[in-house]
Amino acid sequence: MTTLSTMLADAAARSTAGDVAGAIDLYRNALAQAPMLAEVWFNLGALESVRNDAQAALVALDQAQRLRPQWAEPWHVRGRVLFGAQRYAEARVAFEEALAREPRHLAANVNLALTLHRLQRYAEAYGPLRLARDLAPTDETIWWLMRGNLLLRRRDEEALQDHLAFMPHAARSARVVVAELASVRRLGDAARDDAALAAVVDHPFASGESALVAEALALVQYFDVAPADMLNLYRTYDRLVREELATAGRAAAQARPRRGDGRVRIGYVSADFRRHVMGDILAGVIEAHDRERFEITLFSLAPQDNADAITARFRAASDAFVELAALDDDAAAQAIADRDIDLLIDLMGHSAFARPGIHARKPARLIVTHLGYHGALGLSSVAYKVSDAMADAPGNEAFQIEALLRLSRCLLPGRAYRAPVASYSRSDLGLAQDAVVCGAFVPPQKLSPRCVALWKQIVEAVPHAVLLFSPQREDDHVAIARRLAGFGIEEARVRFVAYEAQRLHDRYSLVDLALDTVPYTGGDTTLAALGAGAPVVTRRGARHAERVAASILGHAGLEQFVADTDQDYVALAVHLATQPAALAAAREAVRVAASDPMYSDPVVYARALESAWLRALAARSLLPVADDARGP
Repeated sequence: MTTLSTMLADAAARSTAGDVAGAIDLYRNALAQAPMLAEVWFNLGALESVRNDAQAALVALDQAQRLRPQWAEPWHVRGRVLFGAQRYAEARVAFEEALAREPRHLAANVNLALTLHRLQRYAEAYGPLRLARDLAPTDETIWWLMRGNLLLRRRDEEALQDHLAFMPHAARSARVVVAELASVRRLGDAARDDAALAAVVDHPFASGESALVAEALALVQYFDVAPADMLNLYRTYDRLVREELATAGRAAAQARPRRGDGRVRIGYVSADFRRHVMGDILAGVIEAHDRERFEITLFSLAPQDNADAITARFRAASDAFVELAALDDDAAAQAIADRDIDLLIDLMGHSAFARPGIHARKPARLIVTHLGYHGALGLSSVAYKVSDAMADAPGNEAFQIEALLRLSRCLLPGRAYRAPVASYSRSDLGLAQDAVVCGAFVPPQKLSPRCVALWKQIVEAVPHAVLLFSPQREDDHVAIARRLAGFGIEEARVRFVAYEAQRLHDRYSLVDLALDTVPYTGGDTTLAALGAGAPVVTRRGARHAERVAASILGHAGLEQFVADTDQDYVALAVHLATQPAALAAAREAVRVAASDPMYSDPVVYARALESAWLRALAARSLLPVADDARGP
């Protein structure tokens, strides 16, 4: 008869060799002889979990726990089994039980944090992550999880300090180079900016890293990146997404064949059908759509808890409002395909909470990307990126995957002029009455080395000029101050006005003129300044991101505020800041332009969108209406 020790040794050898079924049989035979061996019950439970028999694994682990109540490992593996079964609340209990027995159990701390993230208990996840970081300070995965936790909770300064602490241990991985690119704009080091950009542009991203390339695409728009390098990143992203879908056996296209008749079915996808920049821009436009001709479905990526009064307006303005937040990309794409959409408009790009994986599955006949951020999506499943006659220079199409779909008017709808209420005191901010206040209500990510260098030239040429910022969070206040100081702008030339959600428009009562950022120019920030009567000085460049503000100004008849070189940008700002009559005339020109009803009429903008949608469908022979002659 085989001895127990021989049986256990053979089971361990089979397990090591990958013979899971053989090892399980031997462990069960061993337990028939010696049912009180906790370690054997544990090994059996661990192997049952490997072959995805959750119930058998839990039974075996329960026995191990009963026999050795103070042993942490059965609780830890139990948590992993429950996590794999998506029983997150129970998994949390199991991991906490493991840590009650062994508080410094590294894997249990990490897995508890992951479980708390699934339960959206992000603040509670910080404690076990902090301990895990202390236990394994050179572990990249734990550092990456901590970064994600801090950024989700908008603790950007803590994320920066943790990033700086990790960098001496960091390898040149995809996660590291992308995190460095995200971090450098919170510092004041031009050489570090340049090195971070070069590292991302040159990095050989591999299959499985498409999400990191997506984050890189969102970030590099803010840098002076060569169009050819941008195109290479787009192509890399598209290739990796297609490889990952193929590896997972996912269908790349779920759209149905062309329909023969009926209204044109339009779908919009966004996480921001609410009080948000996107919601404020588009609520009136969606309400203005021609509902006799177009059937409008809104696909929301946000949880229901985010709904507000603006959400109610969107719901009322649509034929259907479909919630996608709880669905994975496969299920979300199927939900869209089930609506039989002719043209789907992505309103997210690579901004926060975007779901480009949905569009990669091509759930509609035609997909277009619009707004969200100033770049393209970079997917061959997407047909068009919306632009206009000014936002993209001739030839720009060659540097992205999507074709350009140019609107007949500005790609952004204007904001009607409304005089800001003078509810802020200059003296409270330490501003002299003769100070020329240059508004820059932007986040630190927009402060490129070239941008700050140009602003430094302006304030040095205008003795009474002051840069005014209004960051939403204290973390950004700290980062902006650090960055400006790092590039040599004196603290005395900078002021901060509180960010108050109900008084954002009234901040402009302090502003004489607004300075646009380069290379990533303003979109909504430009519209907000013009809507308050503040002239915006912009520098037009080559890429789409460098031309959006110029398009807004050009379409408003305010081309005089657009410069085509860095030197002209500085000269124009200095001229307005030092010539009171010129500044007064500029402010009057802005007021008149923004008061023109056509500038901000959502009906006019909705008709321009509809015309573009029909042109796009007709170009691909996809018009679903019987009378194609009604196209533009």
